[in-house]
Amino acid sequence: MYHIKFKTSVEKDLRRMGIQEQARILEGIEKKLAEDPRQGTPLKGKKQNALWRYHIGNYRVVYAFNDQELWILVIHIAHRKDVYRSL
Repeated sequence: MYHIKFKTSVEKDLRRMGIQEQARILEGIEKKLAEDPRQGTPLKGKKQNALWRYHIGNYRVVYAFNDQELWILVIHIAHRKDVYRSL
């Protein structure tokens, strides 16, 4: 199981959404993504192979991970229509 780290800006991302969405997203990260970070999809373009995305309802979790040290760094969480604008 991977250790989950959050970038400091993710707290601000979570405050922008409702409590139910926050709970569902955090539960999805802790229960599913922490088991296997390859469940997501790698981003294409200049961020290729560096960042991945994981779908939880209408929200996207953008993250990076390290297989040797077993950590996942959550970089950004946002609605699917806005998530890629700020990367």
